[in-house]
Amino acid sequence: MDVIGFLSRNVPRSLEGRAGWDDMSMTAYQIGCDALVALGQADKTDYGAVPRDNPQLPEVLPRWDDLCVAVLKLASQQNLLTFRRADGSIPLPPNRGGLISYIVTEALPLPGPNIGAAWGLGLAHAAPDAQSVLQSLGLITNGYWSKAAETVLWRHLPSEWDIDITHDTRFADAVVRAVQTMPEDVRAEMDRIVTITEADVMALAAHRTAFEEELRIKFGANARTSPPATAEQARKSLEFARHGALDWLFFRRWRLGDGWLTPADAGRALGIFHDPLAIAIRRAVTIRLYPDLAFLSALP
Repeated sequence: MDVIGFLSRNVPRSLEGRAGWDDMSMTAYQIGCDALVALGQADKTDYGAVPRDNPQLPEVLPRWDDLCVAVLKLASQQNLLTFRRADGSIPLPPNRGGLISYIVTEALPLPGPNIGAAWGLGLAHAAPDAQSVLQSLGLITNGYWSKAAETVLWRHLPSEWDIDITHDTRFADAVVRAVQTMPEDVRAEMDRIVTITEADVMALAAHRTAFEEELRIKFGANARTSPPATAEQARKSLEFARHGALDWLFFRRWRLGDGWLTPADAGRALGIFHDPLAIAIRRAVTIRLYPDLAFLSALP
């Protein structure tokens, strides 16, 4: 299976004398390790994954679209896949001061795009290793992005392409379906997540105050402490955390092509976090369901 080979070669191996792959707490590597585990090739560790002695594909494979996203993220992270502007260029990265860095020394010419724009997707260049696996997954056809690749890449959304998926009618339709067909268990979990009580706020404020006091007792005058958290600060922290919990609900249980996944179907899904499509759907759905909760629209 080409995906297994690509993941195995490109997720970094541990450099600290540990067996297997090191996710380095980076999204692409974490998802890559999770994919290797889901494909029966590795066991999860606290730092990544280790190869199994007797790797074997599971009877039920992970979702194709999730594997595609795992490959896209890893290929991008390893600079094996670069996305281009319409003229084939790559934006220059800003330096630490926020200014554009210009390279004045002689540099190798930028390889031209070898994946053509199609189906609303832009130009890209893939190194041979990435190009091969993208073709095997059906994301490239005759040197162009395939139709199947379109909504898969909505879950990666290269900034170079400047795509706004929220203006697509399929996005609007997906929001309506997500609201109208929401399973009872999902709605119950969502209701629980968005409900922030005064007791929740006071409990968090008290917890932070107690933590600061522990630091003062432990380190005395050398303790670096903050003023006691106000109720407003505690509420903002809870709101931020609840956004994350809502995102994970959609990462686990929702996909564009299928809508809400059953718990059994969700077992085939990879935990693709930082998924811009799922986050955008979450925002639109929760704003529609809870119009009086301002914090749901205040954050992305």
